[in-house]
Amino acid sequence: VKIRPAAKEDCKQIRELIQELADYEKMPDGPKITAEDLEKDGFGDQKFFYTHVADLDSKLVGFVLFFYTYSTWEGKSVYMEDLYVQPEHRGKGVGTKLWKSVVSAALDTGCSRCNFQVLDWNKPSIEYYKRQGAVDLSAAEGWLSFRLHKEQMVKMVQS
Repeated sequence: VKIRPAAKEDCKQIRELIQELADYEKMPDGPKITAEDLEKDGFGDQKFFYTHVADLDSKLVGFVLFFYTYSTWEGKSVYMEDLYVQPEHRGKGVGTKLWKSVVSAALDTGCSRCNFQVLDWNKPSIEYYKRQGAVDLSAAEGWLSFRLHKEQMVKMVQS
């Protein structure tokens, strides 16, 4: 398995992997984006994200999608949005290689931290991340995640 930066031509397979991840996370209706959205947003004039893929004989078996953010406390940061490896390829170091590719890219650009979220029921991933030195910020520092959906965003700016 080769880990490499994604190419625009990978977007159809990446979208399929995103759906597999959503199904695994018990949210099959979650993904609203298309392969075309991925092409435009990841490979257009303004990049909103980066993706690395796990390529096995020209078939993608995993991906990691990430983007850069900024911390007013620590400066440059990277946010890992999704990390997914197909079940038949798990336990072979593919996920670790994908995550390391993000962390390496982040360190190369001067980032001081890598943030990500894990569903509370996903015990294998939680334990894996902890073994790698990740800190559960909800438990350690009391941080909670919030989201303002588009409908509420529109309502907010119109009021």
